[in-house]
Amino acid sequence: ALGAQAAVHAALGRPSSALKAAREVHEAVKGQKRSEAAALLAVADAFPGSRDGLAAAKEAVAAFQDLGDKSGEGAAMIALAFAHGDQADRQFDDSLRAAKGAAELFKAAGDSGGEALALSTASRAAALKEDTQEASRLAKEALAAFQRLGLKVGQQYASDLISDAPFSWMQQTGARLLFDEDQLAHVEINETATQDSLESIVSTLHHYHSREKFKHVKGLVFHVEGTPAPTRLHSYAMSTGTFLIGIRTLGLPVVSCCWGTISGPSWGLALIGDYRIASADTQFQLPVLRPLECLAELLGPSNAAHLTMDNGTLSAASALEMGIFHQVQKDKEWASKSAKEQSKRISNFPVLASRQTLTLMTPDAEKYIFVR
Repeated sequence: ALGAQAAVHAALGRPSSALKAAREVHEAVKGQKRSEAAALLAVADAFPGSRDGLAAAKEAVAAFQDLGDKSGEGAAMIALAFAHGDQADRQFDDSLRAAKGAAELFKAAGDSGGEALALSTASRAAALKEDTQEASRLAKEALAAFQRLGLKVGQQYASDLISDAPFSWMQQTGARLLFDEDQLAHVEINETATQDSLESIVSTLHHYHSREKFKHVKGLVFHVEGTPAPTRLHSYAMSTGTFLIGIRTLGLPVVSCCWGTISGPSWGLALIGDYRIASADTQFQLPVLRPLECLAELLGPSNAAHLTMDNGTLSAASALEMGIFHQVQKDKEWASKSAKEQSKRISNFPVLASRQTLTLMTPDAEKYIFVR
């Protein structure tokens, strides 16, 4: 019952409670060597990022060694690899060494499934260490092993590791909200923005927006850095478009500027503006696999068809000719400066007139969601 309780806590994302329940299991089976080793493994799995989890993983490795159980020792080594990688001081070398050791143990025991799992863990450790070549090599070995076993879930997991390997150095970052002396709000963002930062931006803007008829915020400027990232780094609000809806429901004029490589959810960020600016070196990746629901309404049916059906890259100059953007500036500094000046001009118009124009000329806010 205590073991089931630990599993439930872990599934609900309560590592501290899961660790406490797993410890109680360990206390209950002390003196029974095999059960004690399994309980130590459960403690390690309950909260890998804790010091207790790391210590338990090391004890589990030693306990299975004493029993001569290579598969059990391999499982404990995988837990040890996760524990090293999840520590606050990030012990990536130790994590990779433990995962590779687990693969050797499973191989010696003739456990192909365990070996494939250990290779996947080693790939993850190499990715965290920012060794993209090693991460890709280990993931390919894991994929081959899962294919031999016919395990579809394992094949998908290993395939995801292979596709993520070039982006192993990337982590989620927080979007930033800044205010200037002209009562403009500036959002600095890319597609790896965290869920918390996006929710905070929308909440803050709605708070200011509701006070004294736009006295505090007259317009929004989006500074969009095009940084393609794997889907694991896309928050829910970013991947679905709910963040864009939250911004559009403000009813404020939005000017967007972008640079870098625009693909995936970055398309939504670049197109959120009522007035759109790009730097000359911006590259736009086609096709747009999950376009905004209002794409045809924003850019016209012909442009929408081109963006969603063509393959390759689109230059900023071509995007300007197509009418997707209103300006192209020589670099990101000039694009950001131009976006601010344009927003100042727009915000000088009376609030009611601006809002009426937005209502007449832009799609409804709920249409700024990504098509599934």
